[in-house]
Amino acid sequence: ELSAQQQQIPKETLRAEGKIIGLFNAGYYVELDSGQKWTIFLPDSTQNVEVLGQAERRWLQRGAYVSFAGVFNSKGEAQAAINDMQVFQPNKETKLGVQVDGIAGANKQLFGGQKTEPSEQTARYLISGRLMNIKDSKMTVSGPGFQTSVPIAEKMTIRVKMNNPALARVGDKVEVNAWYYTPRAQLMQAKATSLKITAVLPFGYIEPKPDANKENGEEDKKPPKKDDD
Repeated sequence: ELSAQQQQIPKETLRAEGKIIGLFNAGYYVELDSGQKWTIFLPDSTQNVEVLGQAERRWLQRGAYVSFAGVFNSKGEAQAAINDMQVFQPNKETKLGVQVDGIAGANKQLFGGQKTEPSEQTARYLISGRLMNIKDSKMTVSGPGFQTSVPIAEKMTIRVKMNNPALARVGDKVEVNAWYYTPRAQLMQAKATSLKITAVLPFGYIEPKPDANKENGEEDKKPPKKDDD
């Protein structure tokens, strides 16, 4: 009858902000802004873990779910390079496809169907689908009933919004909503009900090598001079 006993044990709520100082299978070690160090166990559902950040282009993978807005003509051609997109994780509410002004079902007019409108007509659409390919300055995205290739800007903002606890890294900021049993407060362990993690570095970030290393590296390539004479 452990559960009945546990229900009697008073609980406390932990609501705080801090940073991740370590990772383990079932959660994170977190240093709160107060300086306290807590062990935070993940919520039961990963839907309650939100990871936000930005990404470098090299981090994008085929099959990732992406969304972006763009101005298209009636032939479905983008009128400008896309400079902002989001990588996301779909859930039951996600509407994949092509939407105009928030209305789904614009696919037929935009990609295929009767092209009765003059091609000068343009409209702004929100595209949500899977990344099929990204190469040079073009990206191909497909979804239910459509596939489109759009030009992408050299400097593109890639925003990330995922429910994947494994994306968290040491140094990331975290907002903690959790609880613990009052008598066990001194253990500094809590079970999260929700976590919001903000990545400090972009996903796919590669640290630039310090200049000193470059110089050393160039010198190292030269074989040492031997005094054979």
